[in-house]
Amino acid sequence: MIFSSVSGGFDFTGAGIRSTYFNRERFVVPNSSYLDAATNTYVANTSILTRTGGADFWTNGPSNTAVTQNYVYSAAFWKMREASISYTLPKSLLGGLKYVKGADISLQGRNLFQIVPNANIYTDPEYSNAGSASNAVGVTTLGQTPPGRYYGLSLSLTL
Repeated sequence: MIFSSVSGGFDFTGAGIRSTYFNRERFVVPNSSYLDAATNTYVANTSILTRTGGADFWTNGPSNTAVTQNYVYSAAFWKMREASISYTLPKSLLGGLKYVKGADISLQGRNLFQIVPNANIYTDPEYSNAGSASNAVGVTTLGQTPPGRYYGLSLSLTL
């Protein structure tokens, strides 16, 4: 599991993806329940809507941004971290080049793609606060540089 500590800030400012889920309209809070006075039991809420779906709901601490479970999700992932492919050009292609005895061409890529559970709406699970200044594995903050995707091409000549 991973905790996205920055996401409450995203919700608070209206920049969070969660604030768009209900088109900023009133909605039934998913997985909510209420105490039914007639039976004195908790029942699944299927009809009681929030007062609004606007800024006052998403910025509210007790019902949203201070509920840390709202920002905990699976840290499972599959990632194509790095791949490279190289090809040595046949000497027959180099026959007309007087000073070139060999040539290799290669392609490289890093962080090419990742597969995460649908519940992960925030970031790469490896993008966490574990570093030299912290041991908070499984926590994301604004203190990390986001993971980058890199592509490269190289040509090596043997003269």
